Parts: sequence; C-alpha cells; structure tokens
Amino acid sequence: MKKFLSIISLILSALLLLSAPAFADLGMGKVTPTTTDVGVQIFGSLKTFPHFVDNLDFNEADTGLDFVLDESGIIDDDEMTVRNEFRLGVKGGGENFKFLAILESDFALDKENVDRGARIGEISNDIGMTGEDFGVEKLDFSYDFTSHGLPVTVQTGWNTKWLDIETGGILYGDDHPYIGLKGSSDGISWEVMNLIIYDRTANAPGALNAESPDWRVYSAKLAFPAGDMKVSPFYAYSDNNAKNADVHYFGIQAFGKVGNISPKMEFVYALGEKDNFTATGGTADISAFGGFASIEVSAGDMFNPYVGGYYISGDDDAGDEDIEAFNPITNISRYAGPFAMENAFIYRYVPALGTHLYSNTFDTLGGGGSGYGGISNSASANSPGMYNLGIGTKGATGKWSYKAQLLHFWFSEVGALEQIEGKSIDDAVGLEFDLQVTYHFSKNFSLGNVISVFDPGDGVQDLRGNDYDEMALINTVEFTWTF
Repeated sequence: MKKFLSIISLILSALLLLSAPAFADLGMGKVTPTTTDVGVQIFGSLKTFPHFVDNLDFNEADTGLDFVLDESGIIDDDEMTVRNEFRLGVKGGGENFKFLAILESDFALDKENVDRGARIGEISNDIGMTGEDFGVEKLDFSYDFTSHGLPVTVQTGWNTKWLDIETGGILYGDDHPYIGLKGSSDGISWEVMNLIIYDRTANAPGALNAESPDWRVYSAKLAFPAGDMKVSPFYAYSDNNAKNADVHYFGIQAFGKVGNISPKMEFVYALGEKDNFTATGGTADISAFGGFASIEVSAGDMFNPYVGGYYISGDDDAGDEDIEAFNPITNISRYAGPFAMENAFIYRYVPALGTHLYSNTFDTLGGGGSGYGGISNSASANSPGMYNLGIGTKGATGKWSYKAQLLHFWFSEVGALEQIEGKSIDDAVGLEFDLQVTYHFSKNFSLGNVISVFDPGDGVQDLRGNDYDEMALINTVEFTWTF
C-alpha cells in the first residue's frame, strides 16, 4: 500500500511540474476576473470597539438583566468587552450587470472566538468558524435590461434594503434575502421586492403538510422630486404565518434640503389581522401607527443643530380583540435620521427597557413575541409604544468631528402593559445623553470616543422595582479603519 501511495505521489508531483508554466502565466501579485470586460474593486473595513459599561440594568445588584446584546453578542457588566467587526468586500460589474459581496466577522474578541468561533458561556453553541463568524454578510447581483428596451433592473441577494431609512426608519431596514425589480426615469425612482425573512418547515413530526411558519414581505417604494424635497410613498404586505398575522403597512415620507434647513418626516399606518390571538383565542384586528419628524439646520462648520421626535402607538387593553401597538418589520433607527449613532445606548437589545437591536422603541415589553413583527418576530401585541423628543448638534473642524444629543423617552400608552404586569406604571421612561468625539488621522483611520448614559425614569422603576434607579453607562472607544 505504501509503495502504491508513493507512486501516486510521484505522478502528482510530475503533473504539477509540467503545469507550472500555465500557473506562471497568471503573473505575480495579480488578480484578474475570468473575463476582461469585468471591472473589480476590493474594499474593506475594521471596527474595533472596546466597551466599558456600568449598571446596564439600572441596578447596582446582579439582576439577570445586567447586559445588552449587540451584533457581536452579549456585552455584560465586566471590565471590558471588545466588539470587532471586520469586513472584506468586492464589487464591480460589466455590461449591464453589477455585483457586490461582503464577507464579515462580528464578535466579541476572545481566544475561543478568534480560534474556535464562540465564547465559553455565549448563547451560541458554535465550536468552529461557522458562516456567522466569517461568511457572506451582504450580497447583491443585478442586471439592467435598459439596453434590451426595458428600463428595469432585476436584483437578488441579501444586501441592506429599506423603506424609510432616509427619515426615521420606523418600519423597515435590514439585509434579509430578496428578489426585486427597480428602475428610475426623470428623477423618479421605484423598487418592488419579495423579502424572504423566514422560509421554514413545521417542526412537529408529520407536519410538513401543515401551514409552514414562514414570514415573507412584499414591498413597493416610489420616490419623486417635489421642489427641493423628495416625497416617497411606500407599501408593505407582511405575510407572517409564523405569527398568524397578515399586516398591510401604508407609509409616506418626505426629505431633502431647503436652503440651509434639512427637514425629514414620515408616517406609517399598520392595518391587518392576527389569528389565534392568545388574549381572546380568536382573531384580533390590527390598527396602529407611527410617525417621525425632524429639522436640521446647517449653521456652520462647528454648529449644526437638529431637533425632532417619534410617536409609536401602544396598546391600551391586553384583553380585547384590538391590537393598537405598532410593530414594525425591522425598526432601523440606529442608522436613520439625525439621531442615528451606532454606539448610543438605546439602539441595542436592552432587557431592562424592552428595546431590541437597531431599534429605539420598547416593543418587546408586554410579552415579547406575542405581536406581529419586529426584529426576529420579537415584538409584543401589548407594547406601550413611545413618545420621544430630542435635540442635538454636530460639527467638524480640521480633523476633529463631534456629535452631541439629548433624548427624552415616554411610553405613549401603558394600559395593556399595566394589565400584563399587574401594577401601575408611570409613562416616564428616561433621559439619554450621547457624546461622540472623533479625530480623523487620515481618510483610512480614525480614533473616537462615545459616551452614552441613560437615566431611568419612574416608569422603569414601576416596571422593574425601586432599586432600578441607577444611571447606565456605555463608554466606547472607536478604532476604525477603511480602505
């Protein structure tokens, strides 16, 4: 057997030597597409964010709620947790087509993570470098049929798509898989998509013939100029079998710049039905809405003030057949509007507040998962909604930039939440202050710091207990490389 393997090895070595000139023709240090009519660009980024935190549950004691969840996983009340997001991308195209692919790893730095794929004690059970640790995070391939006489582009993948990220982001922005069409003419653009959020089979043995717990969204978005503004009506139908809910979202937004003023506004109305509603055992009618408005003024390099706020409807009665709590598809306020800030406190999954990742609302309170949407289908039919008012300013001089803002949060309706919790709950949620200061050493590297504090109001203490009255802190150092 050993002699046979030796002969095979010699044959393979000879073949490699004979083929060496063919490999040499590729040239040293040269990467080219297989066809010469395709252009390719490589790009990438690294974000290294050391987080120093305190009282994430607003309580000095260990409560089980003293953590938050970000893209990297759990950030808890230890000395330091370092989120590390690395991306390596390639984009390009050729005649009538374009493509983009981004590989990503996003986890908390730890020996087990970088070597094996998961921290000991982490929620995940990974024991190796799996797709979520370094895989295709975003993908988009498109083909433009204009040269064939049809001004339409077909696209597929799972790149970031949205319906209202230009304003408040209260309805949808995410990188779910999609197949869609888009086009534009004379300043008017449009896009329709089939979003595949869940495509699952029933879990019970022999249940494959039953209705599968799928979740698909069909959307349409139009944008057209109106003077110095753009107006964008949009629609989404959420066919959410996983939550027995059919929901129609009707929305409109406006954004632009008039002189030195940048106004943004949007309104979204949700209308639909939810079957097998836990509270009644029958069908519940969904009627809810949300809105956002802001104004930003360009007053100079160092002073550009902005003011604005949100309204999200909440449910007033947990026992009736009406759901008045507004549940989005995926709220994306972390990256939308003037108050967007990646390392602000509110835009994470904060168990003590009932917020979820990317969102600034409290839609997991009142029985998370009992509703008809939200990130990972986690929103509640009894959520208390939200009022939010904020003010801030931002600017830059030389290589320095800054952003500072103050946000005040209230529940908009606590009736259903009070019934669920069996207690009286004040509507005051709390006050958040965010400060970001960054020095840009070059176009490829910057070093910054974000201090974000949240002072809980009486509503949090009524909900969680009198000891939940400490100010929460997340202090983040931001090392950022791009190329």
